[in-house]
Amino acid sequence: MVTTVFVADDHPLLLHGLTDLIGRDPDFRVVGSAQDGTVAMAMIRRDVPDVAVLDISMPGLSGLDIAAEIGRQGLATLCVLLTVGASQAQLYDAVAVGVAGIVFKETAVEALLRCLREVAGGGRWLPAEIVGKAMHNEASRRIKWQKLSSRLTRREMEIARLVAQDTPYERIAVDIGISKGTLKIHMNNIYRKLEVASRVQLLQLAAGQIGLGVTSAAPDQFGFANPASDA
Repeated sequence: MVTTVFVADDHPLLLHGLTDLIGRDPDFRVVGSAQDGTVAMAMIRRDVPDVAVLDISMPGLSGLDIAAEIGRQGLATLCVLLTVGASQAQLYDAVAVGVAGIVFKETAVEALLRCLREVAGGGRWLPAEIVGKAMHNEASRRIKWQKLSSRLTRREMEIARLVAQDTPYERIAVDIGISKGTLKIHMNNIYRKLEVASRVQLLQLAAGQIGLGVTSAAPDQFGFANPASDA
């Protein structure tokens, strides 16, 4: 049975190369491609391919956004993410939203078809040596954030959210209608309660967690494995 595949990447040469590579394999049929995430999501919703190969960073919607939306809509399409250097937070969120495969672009030619076969057969392609570390570190960081952020008042959380969005302090004071002096007092309280010493450390602790609906979980809840182990 032929597996239908959709490919999205904002680099035209790579997109052409990937569609050609996949299309030449008799086990797969490329049913569409796009360079923009919003366009890609519309086409996936319309055609519901078996597998979507998605660049993790694209204009419009990112590959991670698309994977999450596919899950929310209950579409049968499985997702494989392509990345050059995803952050640990991105890898964590990818596993959390149900991405079936992660392929690094420097190994895409060698690994992609093997990944697609594994995913089409009901397996997953999540390199344990990379994803495992990200899951452990991110789970620890997010659990710490949940514990410490519960100490914040509603106003302090509002300020922390604005800080996490990289809003300048002067703008924060204006937006919530307080003086710079009062903001400084709030920031000192936030730092103390979150056990951080600077805005940079606050950003590192809170990154990706304020205003997002991804639930923290321990690494072993996701059951990823090293796909190279049976190569």
